[in-house]
Amino acid sequence: MNPLLIGTILVMVLILVLDVEVAVFQKSAQVLSDLLTPATICLAVPVYRQFKILRENSWVVLISCLAGMISGLVTIIGLALILQMSEITTLSTLARSITMAIALDTTELIGGVAGIIVAGVIFAGIFGTVVSGLIFRIFRIEEPIAKGLALGAASHAMGTAESLKASELQGAMSSLAMVISGVVMVGLIPLAALFVQ
Repeated sequence: MNPLLIGTILVMVLILVLDVEVAVFQKSAQVLSDLLTPATICLAVPVYRQFKILRENSWVVLISCLAGMISGLVTIIGLALILQMSEITTLSTLARSITMAIALDTTELIGGVAGIIVAGVIFAGIFGTVVSGLIFRIFRIEEPIAKGLALGAASHAMGTAESLKASELQGAMSSLAMVISGVVMVGLIPLAALFVQ
C-alpha cells in the first residue's frame, strides 16, 4: 500500500477523532508547508546529473509534457461539463496536476478556492502514484524516461518521489516534467479559465 495514502488517511482520522480545528492544524503544519519550496528546488539535483540524457531526449520531453498538460485541462473541462460543476469548482480544479505551490497561486489568480485545489492536487498525486504501476503493466511501459515523464506531468511531486525510488533517470525525467508542466500551466490555466467563464 502507498505510504502517502496511509499517512493522509491517518492524519484525517486523527484530526476527526481529536476534533482539531482546521485553523489550528494549518498553523501547526505551516512549517512543513514552508519546506515545500526548498524541497522542490532540491529536485534539480537529479535533473543536473542526467542532463546529457535529457538533452538527447528534449523533443520527447517537450511533446510528452505538452500532451500531459493539454489532456489534463481537457479532462477537467470535459468532466466539468458532464457533471455540471459550478464555475468556481471548475476554476478551482484546473491546476490539480501541477505541484502544490504553483497550483495554489495560479488558482487564487483565476478566482478559485484554495481548499478545493489543495484537495485536487493531493488526490491527483496519490491517485497517480497508486495506479501508475498497474497502468505501466497494462500498457507494457518499461522505459524509465516514459514512466518519469508520465508521473511528473500527472502526479507532480508525489509522482516524482515515486519515480526517484525506481531510478535517478526516472526521477530526473519526472522532476523535469513537473517543472515544465508547472511553468507552462501558469500561462495555460488562465486561458482555460476564460473558456470556463
